[in-house]
Amino acid sequence: MKKVSAFVAGAIGYRFPGVLAALVLVASSVVGQSVPELPEVGGAGETPDIAIRLAPPANGAATAGELKLSSLTGRVVLLDVFSSKCPHCIDHAPHVAELYKTHRQKGFTVLGLATDSPDRATDVTSFAKTAGIDYPVGFMSAEVMVYFLDRRNHGVPQMVLFGRDGKMARRLIGWNEATGAELRAAIEAELAKPAPRVGR
Repeated sequence: MKKVSAFVAGAIGYRFPGVLAALVLVASSVVGQSVPELPEVGGAGETPDIAIRLAPPANGAATAGELKLSSLTGRVVLLDVFSSKCPHCIDHAPHVAELYKTHRQKGFTVLGLATDSPDRATDVTSFAKTAGIDYPVGFMSAEVMVYFLDRRNHGVPQMVLFGRDGKMARRLIGWNEATGAELRAAIEAELAKPAPRVGR
């Protein structure tokens, strides 16, 4: 376990200047709490019941406004953290969209998390449309940062993969051909695992 401390505010300001004020306010509610060190060998830590504020979808359809991470348990889930202005994110987003299209019928889903400020929702929606994203996209929260992002590197793109049991299985930072191949292999490995039993 690790103690959440003032490093949160410093890391947010260095890596995500556009969302500093909003995330620091939310981070104050988790400072001092113990959260798991993740990932660990074999995965560790249940997905907390974090609500994500959704951006308007690229296809113009109505949105529910928020999505709870816990509602995704039972599927292989990728949290894809990006900035609409990040060149590496612009390169990697179409590949993630293609992975989603290829594997969604097998129980795979993606939730995009923009580090952009919510008042830049138009930029995020435009990014999603250009990349061909048709999975939900929301805004980064301090809780997600504290629980799931690398505590030493808050750079983007950053991809966090969860198994069907809701436990973190893999985390990748940055994007290149090798990272893409590693992500695809990790997704396929998680999809190949049997679904966890419910109850006894």
